[in-house]
Amino acid sequence: MRAETMAHAEELRSVKDDYIAGASASLNKTAAVIMKILEDERKRPTRRLRAFLHEKLGDFAVMWYRKGFNRGHKESDRQWKDGSVPRVLRYDATREFFTDDERTVHLKSKLKRKRGRR
Repeated sequence: MRAETMAHAEELRSVKDDYIAGASASLNKTAAVIMKILEDERKRPTRRLRAFLHEKLGDFAVMWYRKGFNRGHKESDRQWKDGSVPRVLRYDATREFFTDDERTVHLKSKLKRKRGRR
């Protein structure tokens, strides 16, 4: 009976190891894709992949927020015909970009001068 119990425990350990390896591979693939988007060349850690992935998702959210801020500035300028939108816009935003990850982002958007205006 003891041999059967040991064999069963070894089988369960093998299944658990396969599950852990699969989960780790999935986290590594996701982290690799996000790092490619962020153009981050640093190496991924071998431990605490989930925390690392959360950090990178926060970085991605900040990048996306910056793009939206710049796009909003350009669109506002395009909508206003009299040119009353400032050429340089600065703002410090504190937001929760990912779960329990509050960051302050220093935003700056510059509009190019339009030809014909002086």
